[in-house]
Amino acid sequence: MSHKGKKVLFLCSWYPNRKNPTLGNFVQKHAEAASLLNEVVALAIVADETIHSIEIVENKRGSLNEILIYYPKKKTSLPLLGSLQAFAQYKKAFSLGMKRVYEGHGKPDLIHLNVIYPLGYFARKLKTKLGIPLVISEHASGFQGGANAYPKVILSLAKKVLKSSVCVMPVSQDLGERLKKLAPSITVQVVPNVVNEAIFLPSETPQTAHQFVHISTAFEPAKNVLGMLRAVHQLSKVSSNFSFHIISDGDVTKAHQLARELGLLNSFVFFYPTMSTAEIANFVKNCRALVLFSNFENFPCVIPEAWMCGVPVIATAVNGIPEFANDRNSILVEPRNEAQLVEAMQAMLNGKSFDPEELRTYALTHFSYAAVGKQLDMLYDSLIK
Repeated sequence: MSHKGKKVLFLCSWYPNRKNPTLGNFVQKHAEAASLLNEVVALAIVADETIHSIEIVENKRGSLNEILIYYPKKKTSLPLLGSLQAFAQYKKAFSLGMKRVYEGHGKPDLIHLNVIYPLGYFARKLKTKLGIPLVISEHASGFQGGANAYPKVILSLAKKVLKSSVCVMPVSQDLGERLKKLAPSITVQVVPNVVNEAIFLPSETPQTAHQFVHISTAFEPAKNVLGMLRAVHQLSKVSSNFSFHIISDGDVTKAHQLARELGLLNSFVFFYPTMSTAEIANFVKNCRALVLFSNFENFPCVIPEAWMCGVPVIATAVNGIPEFANDRNSILVEPRNEAQLVEAMQAMLNGKSFDPEELRTYALTHFSYAAVGKQLDMLYDSLIK
């Protein structure tokens, strides 16, 4: 094994895989950033009901080694038996994965857990067994309460895992504060999501199209797509020279229905299924602004991706968003305040502008592979004796 930097084991509760190619793609980007200055092994365990025995898939990309363990998920009509079986299968898959880690890469210097549930249980045990530091990156919105809230049993596990870590690295200070309520003794250091600056590029031609874009899962309790559409409807009464584009891999049935009822569908509002990263980047760079009207968020990747393209953001001032969004790169509105959202979009149509170069420079400074990779490396250095 080459001895570039430290040996870091990324334990990934979410990670892109053949069943779900976009799951935790931001975790993969953190792994790629960490591997710029360190030797990183990313281990993920994935249930697959289409297979009958465990399958191991390994990929190597530079100093990032990926090990994905696919295990067969058996169906049972007895819930308790089902969960006991699932745990046993998961544990077996994890043990096999760790065997591969030791054989191919030796003992790690540090464990970097990505998303506490479900791998946190094993990360905590492994940390004790190996006597090495455990750090945690958290992205889940389950700690925020509301429609996505984790049940008490997961919060109880999370508390134990958090307490056994030396540093917790949420993507926003807001999420850090919520984790601190669960485990007040933890050390919190914000490490933001990574944006691929080689894909998210500014437009080569000056921005002329009056296009707005919204990109999300369209999970209504969080994203408030229906409220956003009502605001677009109000805007359409006073302005006819714009279009609003919704790109989503989620269920947009209700949004589609409302757009049709309001007479917006395929005239002002256009829906697209999920796109590749390159297609999204190409779309965003030709828009007037990215629009998010969320009721709650951590700090979604789409915001710095827009800035990396030199495109400003209209978003709600909720949770982690105001930590990075300010009047040099965004227009912030109150959650559920449709009149303010109309006003913000109207301002953009009326010529309010932001400096694309300044937006990209800000994104490069905070969210590039090099910036996040350096931040992670300094953290690892301070923790490994």
